[in-house]
Amino acid sequence: MAARLSVFHSARAPVKRSVEIKAAVVAVDERETGLRALLNFGHTFGHAIEAGLGFGAWLHGAAVAAGMVMAADLSARLGMLERPAAERLRRLVERAGLPVTGPALGPDRYLDLMAIDKKAEGGRIRFILLDRIGAARIVDSVPPETLQATLSACSTK
Repeated sequence: MAARLSVFHSARAPVKRSVEIKAAVVAVDERETGLRALLNFGHTFGHAIEAGLGFGAWLHGAAVAAGMVMAADLSARLGMLERPAAERLRRLVERAGLPVTGPALGPDRYLDLMAIDKKAEGGRIRFILLDRIGAARIVDSVPPETLQATLSACSTK
């Protein structure tokens, strides 16, 4: 019980700050036409996890956490994010007790699910990827072999 209270208290300030940042972003971009889309970091992979397992099998936050690790890995593979930063994000997610790998859906199933996600545009999968921790951008053109490598590396075997 004491450990849970410790985690709650140590997470309190970052969660509060995250909510403040999200509120400020939503106020500036209510219709998700630009800046607000960056709040979807990890969601492309996370939504595929939820849909692939059946909604409710994983909590949304757990699916997005694994998706964040997958997006960081993809960012590093594309040369956008330095590998140590991707590994730091992975360690932080793991330390929070959240999953750092997606379930073994298979790369083709992930691709099918991501292509029909509500965030995809015109059949193009949209990713929010990192240039560095704290700096993200929308990327909708990823070499298939690079995406396949991330899906293979970041899914449970």
